[in-house]
Amino acid sequence: MHGLGHGVMYVTQNELFEALVLCDSVEGQWEKESCYGGVFMENVVTDFENHFTKYLRPQEPLYPCTVVPEKNKHACYLAQTSYVLKMNGYNFADAFKTCSGAEENHIDICYQSIGRDASGSTASDVSRTHAYCMLAKDTRQQFGCVIGAVKDFISYFHSDTQAKQLCAKFGAELQAVCLNTAESYYQSFQ
Repeated sequence: MHGLGHGVMYVTQNELFEALVLCDSVEGQWEKESCYGGVFMENVVTDFENHFTKYLRPQEPLYPCTVVPEKNKHACYLAQTSYVLKMNGYNFADAFKTCSGAEENHIDICYQSIGRDASGSTASDVSRTHAYCMLAKDTRQQFGCVIGAVKDFISYFHSDTQAKQLCAKFGAELQAVCLNTAESYYQSFQ
């Protein structure tokens, strides 16, 4: 379903809103969310040379998440920090600040997106991912980053072994959140 989202962006010539409508035609909420995720990922992987989109704005790094329908916001914010980081030179501290300006009920998912990017940009390296999450200025930001990072570790390795190594790097409170997330997320793979 995620790949379908990438595909509908292709067939609609990167018309994001048309692609989201096509994703609505699949059955099941998980399937829809996966398709939306592919649409938003395809949107943020633009290079503005060979792959162009009109749905990114350097002066508004959280756009189009700010204007898509509410049902699409979760998937959008979960992908958008890849663009934020590309535009700010991979300044993770600044990305946390940008996410703090997101719509209130989507701030935490934006922080989780930073965690996914912390893991993804380091090929799930424990020390570097930990360091990026620790650039967060407060507990809320750290929690979101840890949740996003540990989920990405499990997705990347198809195992919880490396995820538990990441969790061990954090202090007690963050470690508990990390381990609880790892346990529940890893169960969804079985």
